[in-house]
Amino acid sequence: MPPLTREYDITVLGATGWTAAICAEHITRTFPTTLKWCLAGRSRSKLLSLSDHLRALNPDRLAPVIHTIPELTAEQLNPLAQQTKILINGIGPYHAYSTPVVAACASSGTHYVDFSTETPWIVDMVKSYDSIAKGSGAIIIPAISNCSSPSDLVAWMLATWVKGNQPPGETINHVLCSGRLTMLGMQGGSLMTLLGVAEKYGIGQYNSGDAWAMSSQQRPQKHVSWPSQRLTGYLYDDTLGHLTTSIVAGSNEAVVQRSAGLKPDLYGPDFTFREYQPASGMMGAILVHILTKLGILLLATPWFRAFLRWFSYEPGSGPDRETSRKKERMDFSAIGFLKGHRKPVAAARFTYNGALVDISAILAVEAAGTLLELNLDSNSSPLRPRGMCTPSTLGMPFVERLRQVGVEILVEPIFPTVNAERWTT
Repeated sequence: MPPLTREYDITVLGATGWTAAICAEHITRTFPTTLKWCLAGRSRSKLLSLSDHLRALNPDRLAPVIHTIPELTAEQLNPLAQQTKILINGIGPYHAYSTPVVAACASSGTHYVDFSTETPWIVDMVKSYDSIAKGSGAIIIPAISNCSSPSDLVAWMLATWVKGNQPPGETINHVLCSGRLTMLGMQGGSLMTLLGVAEKYGIGQYNSGDAWAMSSQQRPQKHVSWPSQRLTGYLYDDTLGHLTTSIVAGSNEAVVQRSAGLKPDLYGPDFTFREYQPASGMMGAILVHILTKLGILLLATPWFRAFLRWFSYEPGSGPDRETSRKKERMDFSAIGFLKGHRKPVAAARFTYNGALVDISAILAVEAAGTLLELNLDSNSSPLRPRGMCTPSTLGMPFVERLRQVGVEILVEPIFPTVNAERWTT
């Protein structure tokens, strides 16, 4: 069915899940009341209860259509995908349940976003469905979560700034990122996903993930590296301060490197991205590194995974949302380097004060809103080619929508000339 004639602008699949229900709330509060949308999932009674809750939030809104899907099969998913322009998928763990959802959207030309941080599964989806989605015109964006989007967007902002403010031919060569998530606890579903990925794919992605696993580019033979950091977990930068190992770095680096592969003219052929988390000092950084590596090794053991399952929140639950909104936040800062320079030329920041589950939902919904806004049915749409994409594919329209809902995203020069001091080693 051609996208212009589809019945729903947006469908939220797995709508009664923890994060997907917040997506529905955000749509209800902020999107045009004439939006044609659908809530889909297994339990009709739960979907109706959610619909009643949403009606109380905004009685003037056009009520969503309720669509029940007892099983995630092609026979049930394809008709839904063919009726909707953009599908927000909240059914995880994604490696266990959502491959048929991606398949239905890729074959139907339906644009898609999800909250996955399951890099090995995303790699499988790129291999299996990138060409199919390109053929149908679908834009498939996994990893629109509160981890990967900030990393991807600050790297893209820096690459775009360099392209617009440096001499012709100059591109970003390296981005160093510091990311921190201040959280009260991990949602039950998120922890189950982490444990499920370790169980199915092993701990390689968490321990020493391949940043080029989903990129069309090859790893550069020479790239920025700090051997001492690999051994001790400690790195110091004049701009970002003390840094240490981040357990989510591997997943985020893979998303950013895919962005670089999709837009080589923007990022340059030898672009690299490295991510860490801030530390209080050298000893604190080394301690965090040791504990992180120990925790990753323990994830490989069945007894430790069983222990975590026993004490975790149940799937569909998590820390109190009101308390989280007061105490949780995310801070991502990054600096960009030109090739051959040891001083950064610009810095970027992505900051959000509030519950991390809220920003995950906001990212997904605003990405869907961006896809609606960009008139994707037109041959003049800026988002071409299609296929398996990344958050930064949505560009400045996505950034501007996030700014309007309370996210701080900015880029500013540090050493804005190409005469900055060059690498001596």
